[in-house]
Amino acid sequence: MAPPPIPFGATSGRTEEREREICRSAHYGTVSFAPVRPPRKGELTPSQAAAKLGRPRAIPEPPMQPTAKEATFFQRAKAHLNRRELAPDKPAGSRRHTPHAEFLKCLHLFGAGILNREEILLLLRTLFMQGHAPKTGANAGGGASNPKVAAAAQELIAEFEAILIGRGPYANQLSNQKDKTKYGSMPIYKCDFNDTEHPTPSYRTHPADHPHKKFSMSGQTDEDKAVLNNIVVCVDGFQTKSGGKKGKHGITQVVRSIEDYDGPKQRRNLYEELLFKIEDERFEMDMAIERNWGAMKVLEPMAEEALNLKETEERDGQPIGRMQYKLRQRSLGSNHIGAIARLYGDKGDEVVWHLLKNPVAVLPIVFKRLREKDVEWRKIRTEWQKQWRVVVEDNYEGSLDVLCYFYKKDVERSFATDLLIEECKRPKHYLKQSRKIQLPMHIRSITPTFATENPNPAYVFFQPHLKLKIHNSMPHKDAYNILFTHITKIAKNNNEKDKISKLHSEFVCPLFDQTIKYSVGQKVRTKYGDGPITSVLKSTASTSIRYKIEFSYGIGYIRPNQIMHSLPKSVVDGSGPGSCAGSSATVIDPDLHLLFGTEKIYLFMRLYCLMVNILDEARKELRCHNKTLSEKKTKVRGFNIGTGATVVQTQQNQQLHRWKNYNGYQGLVTALQHYVKEELDEFTFETTCRALSKTLVFKLAALPKLLEKCAEAMLKVVREDVCLALFDYSQLPHNEILLLRTQSLNVTNDATYRIQYDSADSSMFFSFLSSEATLITTPKNSSISTGGTASAPQGISSHPEDEQDGMIVDDEDVKHHHERDHRPLTKRIKIK
Repeated sequence: MAPPPIPFGATSGRTEEREREICRSAHYGTVSFAPVRPPRKGELTPSQAAAKLGRPRAIPEPPMQPTAKEATFFQRAKAHLNRRELAPDKPAGSRRHTPHAEFLKCLHLFGAGILNREEILLLLRTLFMQGHAPKTGANAGGGASNPKVAAAAQELIAEFEAILIGRGPYANQLSNQKDKTKYGSMPIYKCDFNDTEHPTPSYRTHPADHPHKKFSMSGQTDEDKAVLNNIVVCVDGFQTKSGGKKGKHGITQVVRSIEDYDGPKQRRNLYEELLFKIEDERFEMDMAIERNWGAMKVLEPMAEEALNLKETEERDGQPIGRMQYKLRQRSLGSNHIGAIARLYGDKGDEVVWHLLKNPVAVLPIVFKRLREKDVEWRKIRTEWQKQWRVVVEDNYEGSLDVLCYFYKKDVERSFATDLLIEECKRPKHYLKQSRKIQLPMHIRSITPTFATENPNPAYVFFQPHLKLKIHNSMPHKDAYNILFTHITKIAKNNNEKDKISKLHSEFVCPLFDQTIKYSVGQKVRTKYGDGPITSVLKSTASTSIRYKIEFSYGIGYIRPNQIMHSLPKSVVDGSGPGSCAGSSATVIDPDLHLLFGTEKIYLFMRLYCLMVNILDEARKELRCHNKTLSEKKTKVRGFNIGTGATVVQTQQNQQLHRWKNYNGYQGLVTALQHYVKEELDEFTFETTCRALSKTLVFKLAALPKLLEKCAEAMLKVVREDVCLALFDYSQLPHNEILLLRTQSLNVTNDATYRIQYDSADSSMFFSFLSSEATLITTPKNSSISTGGTASAPQGISSHPEDEQDGMIVDDEDVKHHHERDHRPLTKRIKIK
């Protein structure tokens, strides 16, 4: 027996029976020892195929399926070739010699490259026209004798020519034309639509240089083109250029398409969003691991078979590349291909194409990497489970509080600027509304009460107004410290910061009887008289700080708690402009603080009172909550999760659990300070508030926005620079309300808001009174007579024609007041 031939490059020969045995041993692929086909001209390399064609959907790729137009043509061609007119006059001896069989043979010859385009058209034209029927004689048939057959043959030839253009090099020519343009294979939504027309908000026309007309849908008839759209495209979202539609602050807007809307989206709070995000991370991690494991299990026998075949070739001394190994159809699906591509990132598609073209060399490498990633990802999931467990523990309870989001929005709407101004200008409207509609419980403590007049005659408040609860023992100092921290960030210069400190020390502190520090040369009012400060005696171990004040009767050393407030420079000992001692004008209780301020002062006081109220409510609530959160255990879904769980100390984890360091009321103040300094984000601050108090979390979570608005309002008051001048007049000794209003309007015509504070009643009153309005100083239906009536004071008008809200100081009215004393004063008395 002759020895087997030795192939080129081999060291030993091998029998054909041995090679057949190797081919039969392959279960997951097909083995061939045929000569290797050289690469075709223009065939894409794996990297080029990945860039142009993307990721294959299956390995090996399924055969190309016919289009609808091609399938229709082949069905019509078969029906045409089976006509009786095209059959031979004598029955065929075999089915292989039918006209349809001849048609298939022609197609195979064309596909093999034996026939060119012109030759196959010539053969098919004859076949479709005549078939196997004789052209002449008594049994002549086909298109020569039947016009209908000839017409159908011409239609089939025309369709076949169109099909040839849609396949092969002719179709590639059109694709190459598009690839050579600047758009290339760019998706339509990435094109620049700024200079295109937009007939509707959602649809845009193609760019002017886009070659869309060359790529119309194949098979469209004139009737199809008349009703189908090939002019405009629906754009999901694109950014406009600098000359396009602009939003606020000059930021380019992103125009969205209504087709991007996929139904109503469920509203979730911050805690739900975090839990859903963790759930998504868990799902993605589990899916990645499971898909990786599934691909590894599928590739394991294939990799073993490829490795065994490769080792067999090496043992038999065969050259590399002589054996060709191809995977069977549907060996790897899209999930397996996606798992493989995920391992290699941006080069994943290229690796998949290498696997498709050379599975013997690539399969063992890919399987090894799949196995390594499986071990690595399972270890990472174990570590992440610890972090996810702690995050779920911390946010589970907050996710159940679905009303916190809406309550917080209600609190934020309560201090909107437009609402605050409208409440002061229209208190009667809100009084009627409060009687009809009951306020929700969660905002009753911060909502003002409205009234048409105050029954206390000492207040001299007989006009519609609103009332807030505030007292001197509230945390004013903490509120100012937080405000000043935020103002230092937004103030333009140090001069504004100094003015803020001065506004606090000379306006806010005296208004709420807070202890403040006075400077040398400042005129103050004490319980022993008025006078300027000549020096400050610092505190020692045995004595506290004292002020040396020069009174009209001598020198005194006064403690800070004995000083009532500062005085304007032109007023000492109750003398100077504005003093009207002994006058019978309308006066108010000297213990009250009355101020006519501007709109900016009113807004600042409203926001400041609201902020102090929330801080005071939090201080009362947190007084009994000083235990550290690390000692607590939270019950989650029926089982206890303690704080002893091991947490991986990553940077994100440390930021997320900073809220555990804030305890009690001081922890809340510190958290606010850290939020202002941008050391805490909004979500972490809300988590801190929830850990401190579950009942006040919606109010505490609204503090950052309230703080920002209050700081901006305070800065506006400083820039207006009339508050201290108005407040100086309010501290004059006369307590005469009409004169005070006149002096305030002389300072600024915008002093239209009456602000009155009673520390004994812990109430702050606000009322709007335009500069032309009348200030009412007597209650409605007041009788003025002896025994149950009161005499009308000077400056009071009872004329019916004076029934208007306004005040005009008229000396002549005061002069002739006694001439009108005999008139019955039964109507509402007002100042003219």
